[in-house]
Amino acid sequence: MTRIIPGVEIQVIKEIVPQQLNPSGVVAMIGTTEKGEVLTPTHVSSYREFANKFGSGENFTITQDAKQAFQNGVFEIVVTAISGKEGAKASLVLKDLKNKDTAKIVAKKSGEAGNNVAVKIEPGSTPETVKMMLSEGETIEIFDNLVMDSLSENYLVGYLNKNSNLVTAEDLKSSSKAPNNNPREVEANLSGGVTGAISKEDYEAALEKLEGDPDVDMVVACDVTDPAIHALIEAHCMKMSLEAKNRIGLGTVAKGESIKDITKRTTTIASDRFALVAPYGNLGAVAGLISKLNYYDSPTFKPLSGLSKLEFYYTPSEQMELLKAGIIPLEAQRGRGIIVVKGISTSKEQISVTRIADHSVRGVKNIADLFIGTLNNQSGRMALRGKITEFLMRMEREGSIVPSTDGKEPAYLIDVYSSQMDFSQGIVRVDMAVRPVRAMDYIYATIKVEA
Repeated sequence: MTRIIPGVEIQVIKEIVPQQLNPSGVVAMIGTTEKGEVLTPTHVSSYREFANKFGSGENFTITQDAKQAFQNGVFEIVVTAISGKEGAKASLVLKDLKNKDTAKIVAKKSGEAGNNVAVKIEPGSTPETVKMMLSEGETIEIFDNLVMDSLSENYLVGYLNKNSNLVTAEDLKSSSKAPNNNPREVEANLSGGVTGAISKEDYEAALEKLEGDPDVDMVVACDVTDPAIHALIEAHCMKMSLEAKNRIGLGTVAKGESIKDITKRTTTIASDRFALVAPYGNLGAVAGLISKLNYYDSPTFKPLSGLSKLEFYYTPSEQMELLKAGIIPLEAQRGRGIIVVKGISTSKEQISVTRIADHSVRGVKNIADLFIGTLNNQSGRMALRGKITEFLMRMEREGSIVPSTDGKEPAYLIDVYSSQMDFSQGIVRVDMAVRPVRAMDYIYATIKVEA
């Protein structure tokens, strides 16, 4: 619009500022837990928080790996619990004073562990109320003056669900009128808790749930040595990388597995998206270490915390066989502790190189998403190129991408363009090349001796 009356016209242009990238090093762990919601990805940032939400029972597969990961500085764990088919939580149906079902008490712990919860109900301290005592080992909970009136602040179902760490409650809607719908006296254990058989389908369901979480950087199937499950994780990570939600899967070898059998594993899974750790029992520690490191740092020769011994100590020749097969071996070194010999995937690519490439992909997508609808002219495309260049310059300053040693090749190349055919279809293309820094794994020394 052309102004007729003299004056000042102000136009405000908002600069596009890319959002901060999701943090690297968020580990998703799939396995069994003592309690907690099944197939519900839950973020926890400390082992105490994990134990409060999922328990600390040693017989459940995520517990040990989660503890090791936090001991090694994991940023965050996304816990996805699975229970298996035909599994059930222990429960007890309470009868009211008219012998009708009035409430159901269900253990928070999964499977057979819930059968250890004892329930005792007796008259409460005030008339027409009940006292409930719950116990499991040294844990004792006492709730007094409970009623089955949903409008009361001492409503048994609501009160237990809010305050109990052992059980949850469900109102079975007895037809008896208050106070006859209050539970009658009883002393019994919860029963019917069964640990389900974990199957391939359970892991598939858990991985499907994790597809919706954009923060996950690594995926671990805890205490799983089955190559079929490892293949599922690798396929999941490959699929997510096509959506710029780049991930790396981690697995472990079996307990007592021979070198010959271990080296056969990578004949079927040879991928930049999957890494295998040997020996057995240290998967959580390695996941935690990688999580703690900057995305451009290699875990090679880095020490692990919280480990006092290894299940098996490999000789130098055995370590060489494992490395040739694309397996991550661990070693105990005097003065260094237990270390990662070399951080590689089953394709023998360095994990740090893959993570650098993943970071660049995430960064470019994060920037490009903000420019959709603004690239109809050359100035818009130049602005996109400028923001991507700024991001890559920051990566170069961090040291994650580097020029060639002779200085002839730059750390990155970038071009943003749209051909006439692309333009007619609303397409803008970004061509990019980056040169990730590699871990310097070998030192060659030349010693000159002058006689």
